[in-house]
Amino acid sequence: MALCECNIAAEFPILGSLGIISANLRTNTEVTLTAANTPLYGATTGDLSITAYAPLSAAERNSLTCPSKAGVNYNWERRYECDVGSRLIVHLIPRGGIKAYKEGPVTSKISMTTVKGYTSFSASASSGPTTPYIYNTHNDGYNFAYTGDPIKVSANDGKYAKTLEIFSAGQIPELAGAEFYLQSFSWDYTPPNVPTVTYSFLLSFS
Repeated sequence: MALCECNIAAEFPILGSLGIISANLRTNTEVTLTAANTPLYGATTGDLSITAYAPLSAAERNSLTCPSKAGVNYNWERRYECDVGSRLIVHLIPRGGIKAYKEGPVTSKISMTTVKGYTSFSASASSGPTTPYIYNTHNDGYNFAYTGDPIKVSANDGKYAKTLEIFSAGQIPELAGAEFYLQSFSWDYTPPNVPTVTYSFLLSFS
């Protein structure tokens, strides 16, 4: 029988206690037919997106007064391998091509090795001629890391799968033993609002 449960979002596991605004999971199982019409199937794969609040310290709320953002993107390639019987093994292999950036003054929880920096700006009079314009310094680089909540990010996340402790308690049993591959992370801040972080993962579980 199909599972269907409807409740208020505040009651959903992992949301409220971690400051998570939204979480979306989509999965499917890869099935391939051989020339002999034999089905090969493997682990379930999918993608998970999470958006959460990332509050600043009191000192940073006073010092970070301009809009700013930062992020990183990683590329993964799927490869398939036949195992014993009808099992199809799915491998997710890093493809390189890291895109990491910081724009404007960001939280001290974000670090990156910069290779090039240049000026960016945002100006629009659509809301009237007194609308503020923003000049910022945009930096591109590598070795991106984020040490804040709810999920930390390191340079190794572009090379290896990671486990997410927020699922280890088993509220969502299928995800407790899943392997997560970070596709992208972003941190966005528009004063005086609370900064937000967004994660996108590929995942695989048996």
